[in-house]
Amino acid sequence: MSKNDSDDREPIPAYRDTFVHFLFGSPGNEPILLHFLNAVLESDGQPSAQSVEMQNPFNPATFATEKYTILDVKATDERGDIFLVEFQTSERATFADRMTYYGSRAFGGQMFLSEPYSVLKTVVGIAVTTFEMFRQLTSIHNSFRLTAKADPRVVFTEKLQIHVLEVAKEKINWIEDLPPALSAWINFFYHSHLKNEEEMTTLLQDQPIVTQAYKKFLRFNQNENLRSLDAAHHLFLHDLATDVEEAHEKGKAEGKAERDITIARNMKAEGFGGDVISRMTGLSSSEIERLN
Repeated sequence: MSKNDSDDREPIPAYRDTFVHFLFGSPGNEPILLHFLNAVLESDGQPSAQSVEMQNPFNPATFATEKYTILDVKATDERGDIFLVEFQTSERATFADRMTYYGSRAFGGQMFLSEPYSVLKTVVGIAVTTFEMFRQLTSIHNSFRLTAKADPRVVFTEKLQIHVLEVAKEKINWIEDLPPALSAWINFFYHSHLKNEEEMTTLLQDQPIVTQAYKKFLRFNQNENLRSLDAAHHLFLHDLATDVEEAHEKGKAEGKAERDITIARNMKAEGFGGDVISRMTGLSSSEIERLN
């Protein structure tokens, strides 16, 4: 889909959270999710999963008002390994902390009272960003483990992993260094809303599963109900962010008022005149007189 198509509206990008939930979380789309996860594992030299089960499936009835704290994808494979996938389009200083928190919580949440540590399965966190997160690294796909500071080749454990896929213009030229499957997924997420259908078909011609994902992308953008759902969800997130900002500003204002009263009360106890206290705190003469 592009401006060359009959629908000249801007397409919703393939990395948008609404589409990601729809693509990976809809019943019947498990093979598509499995292919994406295995593309990441293959790129990291790990064995493939044979099956996958979605833990937070797409629900159009509730999606519009789900908070942004919910992960885009949570799934498990036949080994019990846990996959957490998050798409991030806004560069935030706390995003690494967010992924670390979710990964750690998923890892620690596996055990129940009196169970042995041997029940713990691997947690694989996958962050897909549309911005360059690690400018000092030249690869699109970078994986992280707990390693020894003295020698990063010594790995403390493989059971907690973070993978970052930087689908960013600064690194898109490095796509040829990736295995074919992951390269196709990066092309899909980066180019689907920028290229027309013929160009995308050529770009993905040797990857039938990713081509299938692209066809679902086209149908998603042609579905008025899904486009409206996306708009409603992002309006909700905008309103939520506005409410949080207003509450923060209100809290700052209330906090300043409390500080001014405390300062004025202390200055009055020290014998300062009302005019001086008023200049220092902004309180009126009547407010100062009422202070004990």
